[in-house]
Amino acid sequence: MIGARLQAAVLGAGQVAVGCVYAGPEAWVRRPLEPGQVSAVVWIESFGPLWCIGFVVTGVWLLVAMARRKGFVHAHIGSAAMWAFFSGCVLISALLSEPPAPVVAGCMAGILALVSIAIARGDAERGVR
Repeated sequence: MIGARLQAAVLGAGQVAVGCVYAGPEAWVRRPLEPGQVSAVVWIESFGPLWCIGFVVTGVWLLVAMARRKGFVHAHIGSAAMWAFFSGCVLISALLSEPPAPVVAGCMAGILALVSIAIARGDAERGVR
């Protein structure tokens, strides 16, 4: 159980940190695009602080699961969904920009989505629900 709680705590705290960074100055999260270009990440952010809210909510969900010692599988699936959505937006935006933007952040976010799915699967197999 300590491993499941530690995983949830680390990923949860990390997601809350990412959400807080998104609430900070724009220079912390992106480089300026060429004039006339819009990324999916920025477009979604135009509706409000959705990245900040999404990362903080899923991070807190993981932290609550850690504190309550249950709900790990669903919290990790929620985390995976957030990271996968973010990864897709970053990668699509990078490929559509001219010149193409770096894709390392999108790749890392995709890996975190897969790690979250793997943790959810491992928790379910061990009976840590």
